[in-house]
Amino acid sequence: VLVLFFSVSVALAGNFEGTWKATIDSPNGSFELTYVFKMEGKNLTGKMTGMMGDIPVNNIVVKGNQLTFETTMQGMDGSGSTTIKHDCTLKDDDTITMKVIGTPMGDSEMIMKRQK
Repeated sequence: VLVLFFSVSVALAGNFEGTWKATIDSPNGSFELTYVFKMEGKNLTGKMTGMMGDIPVNNIVVKGNQLTFETTMQGMDGSGSTTIKHDCTLKDDDTITMKVIGTPMGDSEMIMKRQK
């Protein structure tokens, strides 16, 4: 039973594998974020790419069609860092709805679209 559960968990994590794009609105205008998730062995790994370059995706957890992870952003003025939480749901139309919690601009929601 444990082997079956583990196999199903790995298969579900693979549903998130690929390149996803989202647009976020900020006080300085809209900008695009790209998320890349890939399976490395039995683990889902990822990175986010935006105006500040590549940022690793950490603490990835997949449960069914739910994905949670964190990113850590450095302050623009070189000051400390902020950990941002992401709570995602994979939809049937190849999109992910994502709640972003803890950004300096406040909490937000966005939709990521799978890139072909």
